Amino acid sequence: MIRIKKHNHLAKAVFLIAGIILALQLNAQQSEIRMQSVFLYNFTRLVSWPADYQQGDFVMAVYGSTPMLEEIESLAATRKAGTQNIVARKFNSINELSKCHIIYIPRGESRNTTNIVNGLKEKNIKALIVTDSRNSIKSGAVINFTIVDGKQRFELSQENAKIMGLTLGGEITRLAILVD
Repeated sequence: MIRIKKHNHLAKAVFLIAGIILALQLNAQQSEIRMQSVFLYNFTRLVSWPADYQQGDFVMAVYGSTPMLEEIESLAATRKAGTQNIVARKFNSINELSKCHIIYIPRGESRNTTNIVNGLKEKNIKALIVTDSRNSIKSGAVINFTIVDGKQRFELSQENAKIMGLTLGGEITRLAILVD
């Protein structure tokens, strides 16, 4: 009977510790997503889109399922991109892609980055492509989030921005880790 109680207490302790670790990881992930959403909003001031993108709604999109959509929706409720209202949109496939200013591709969808970039180019969509996955710049992303010395940073491809028809302000190039 004593052995069973010991194992029962041990099992409860292990379960409790695992729960705490999981909660801390989820909190850290949510904190990272929130920080990245602030970066996305700030990119609206640091990048210029072609003239026909400077009227109507400012569309910030996500590809696939990601908590970033909720963060963008929260931003859209209280902020504007210059004079444009921010609208959050979600795309689940390449065929659904339509005019947007920023598209965020989460880590879980990184395998689709090349196809998404090609889909945007085929549809002549001038979007700032932002990812959260290593080597996504090589797949055509303009910006990739990364952690350096425990701090949120971002890599920037000036060449990919040019290919997408975007103009980068001097401030974004000073803040970025330039990859080309």
